[in-house]
Amino acid sequence: MRKMLVWALLLLPLAGMAQPVYDCYRTEGKIKVDGLVTDKEWVAAEPCTEFRDIRGDGFAAPKYLTTMRMLWDDDNLYVSAVLEEPDVKAFVSRRDDIVYHDNDFEVFLNPYGDKRLYYELEVNALGTVMDLLMEKPYSEGGTYMMTWDFPGLEIAVKVQGTLNRSGDMDQGWSVEMKIPFDGLSRGGEDPRDHKIWRVNFSRVEWLTKPEENWVWAPTGVVDIHHPLRWGYLRFIEVDGTAPDLLAYKKSMILKDIPR
Repeated sequence: MRKMLVWALLLLPLAGMAQPVYDCYRTEGKIKVDGLVTDKEWVAAEPCTEFRDIRGDGFAAPKYLTTMRMLWDDDNLYVSAVLEEPDVKAFVSRRDDIVYHDNDFEVFLNPYGDKRLYYELEVNALGTVMDLLMEKPYSEGGTYMMTWDFPGLEIAVKVQGTLNRSGDMDQGWSVEMKIPFDGLSRGGEDPRDHKIWRVNFSRVEWLTKPEENWVWAPTGVVDIHHPLRWGYLRFIEVDGTAPDLLAYKKSMILKDIPR
C-alpha cells in the first residue's frame, strides 16, 4: 500500500504546473563574468525560454522573451540570462534594497530539496544585487535574512541599448552570475553532494500595476516561496552521466511518509 502511495504521488503533478527540468552540463572552459553571455561555453549551453505567468495555465504568456542558461564546474554554478526589453530602466542602486521595485531577474536555489534553507538572488539592469537566505517559506512562518550575502558571488550586467532613456528602442539586457558552491553549505552538508536541486527563476516586469511575474516553474499563486513546486536542476557530467530524477523524487517523498 505504501509503495502504491509513493508512485501515485510521483505521477500526480500539480494541475497545470508540471515541474520543469534543466540539465546543467559541466563546463571544462573558463567563464568570463562580464555580462555579455558570448563565451563559446554559453553558446553551447542548453537555452531555456519557457517562462510563464507564476499562476500557471490560463494566464497571458510573457510579453518579452527571457533566455536562461546554466553551467557548472568543480567550484561554481554559473547562471546567465538574456532579457528582451524595449525600454530598459533601473533605479534601485544600493545593495539589498528592494530590487524587485524595478524590473529584475531572480534566482532561487534549494540544493537540499526540502523546505529548509534556500537562497534568493535578485539583480536589476544597474547590476544592483539583493540576496538573502530563507530558513523556511513565509507560509510556514519563515522570514528573510537580508544580512546574509552570497560568499564569493560574481555578477555582471550589460545593457543592449540605453539605460533610463525612453526616447529610443532598446534590445534588452543580459546578466551573468558565478555562484561558488562553498557558500551554499548547510551545516556539514556540501551542496556538491546533491546532484539534483530544486530551483526557480523569476522575472518581475512592471508593465502596469500590479507587476507581472514571469517564472520558469509556476507555483499556482503570486508567491514564489513554495520550493517544493519549483523545477529540477540536474548536474550532468561531460560524458553525459546524469542523476536519476525518478529515484530522486521517490527518495524525497519517502522522507516525508511516516514509517
